[in-house]
Amino acid sequence: MVPGLIGAAVLTLLTGITPAMAEPAPAAVTAAITADPVRPATQDDKIRAAQEIGVVASPELLILTDRNFVFALWQRASGTEVRASAELAYAGSEAEWTQWIKTGVREANARDQAHKLQSDAAARAARESKERAALVNKIVATPDLLIQSDKDFVFVMWERASGPLLKEAALAAYNGSPADLKAFILTGIFTAREADQKAIVEADEHADAEEKARRTARDARIRAAAVVRLDATEGHLIEPDINFVMDLWDKAKPNSEVRAAAERALRSPNPADLTAYIGTGIHQANLKDWLAWLKKKGDADRRLAFELRTRADQSRVHPALVTAATAALAGTDDDVELFLRLGQYEDSVLTQSLRFSGDRYLRGSGDAVVAAGVPGGDGADATWRVVPGKADVNCHSFEAVRFPEHYLRQSGQRVVIAPSDGTDQFRSDATWCTKAGTTGTTATLESFSLRGRFLRQFQNQVWAANTSGQHPHDTATGYATDTVWQASAPHPVAG
Repeated sequence: MVPGLIGAAVLTLLTGITPAMAEPAPAAVTAAITADPVRPATQDDKIRAAQEIGVVASPELLILTDRNFVFALWQRASGTEVRASAELAYAGSEAEWTQWIKTGVREANARDQAHKLQSDAAARAARESKERAALVNKIVATPDLLIQSDKDFVFVMWERASGPLLKEAALAAYNGSPADLKAFILTGIFTAREADQKAIVEADEHADAEEKARRTARDARIRAAAVVRLDATEGHLIEPDINFVMDLWDKAKPNSEVRAAAERALRSPNPADLTAYIGTGIHQANLKDWLAWLKKKGDADRRLAFELRTRADQSRVHPALVTAATAALAGTDDDVELFLRLGQYEDSVLTQSLRFSGDRYLRGSGDAVVAAGVPGGDGADATWRVVPGKADVNCHSFEAVRFPEHYLRQSGQRVVIAPSDGTDQFRSDATWCTKAGTTGTTATLESFSLRGRFLRQFQNQVWAANTSGQHPHDTATGYATDTVWQASAPHPVAG
């Protein structure tokens, strides 16, 4: 993750060698990374997301696009994790907007209720890096600007650039990769601002060496102040170096390298160390803080991915998710971050079939049945998108891939594939809780709305059944084997 994020700007900060300003690159054309288009959140998804944080979903809210809906809930939310996760989703991709509405807001609200922070640190780091970049460009950023995507933020920096070289660098980043955008926000805008001011000073034929040095030092203070998110006043720009460094120390975060480096400069008997800290030392220290934060975030992401893999394995209905999590954990921190942000929600890891025995699978388009596939068929009628339970996120709901927003539901104990109607009763009826099966990795699925009744095939029909003998499908005969299912690959076809 580090090399892509830092790029040429690190060379400038750590070695003092300034690379040539990049020429504007042609606009990038980004290819889709998933085979399936993102399905926007439904009206029911939006109503539930709003309810989660105590907001009434008015018609004006429900007609918003997914991105604007996320923004609207961010404006109304008070929970730390809800707001932070909304910021990250809003600045992300179309898939991230939709997923936040579907499940992210619920997960974030649960963390708020448990006083558990997860998204807050990442959202705060993103805001602070943008605030520094805006300040060095002489822009006092609004909260709305600070939660924009990196690309949208860099566009604003280009649009309101304080100098031609900064504008050029912003354009190059805008037309570059996500890593180029990050690098520009973190360090590139500082380098470009310095180059702009240097060009202005050197071009002034009327200024003597002393005046040029004064103006250079003044700009160095503006850039140093931006690191600690200090909007430098005239007083900051003319006070003695020792006073200015003390102001920087006071604004720096406790236990940060920026503050520690300021302390070392303040203790030094050599006044030149104060000047060096203002000019380059604070930027080098800020970069070290950023790298330390990336390492900390990478470790935290790995813990989250490991825990997710454990839960997926224990669920017994998510073998593909387990495989994807394992692959991510074997890769880089970037791989893990991408898996947590997008990969875990992709159809390729959420779609499964439920095999009863041999080539017989749970399938159907109205009533659920257990049957073998039709020769030449595509197996879509036996493929299910396994999502967090509609009534309980610790359980599961099974969405029919062939019929989006249709779920496996018990209705009068008969199991059917029915469209969601947004009611609490439907959510309960369409939620199934997994328990260990009788062998290997098999599972049993208990009805959330009819506790004690399990998904059972009986004479090739599917029921929510028990062993009470109350109905023919409640017979104890064969019950132990009739309620056991094996999560298998999607789209099973006839042999």
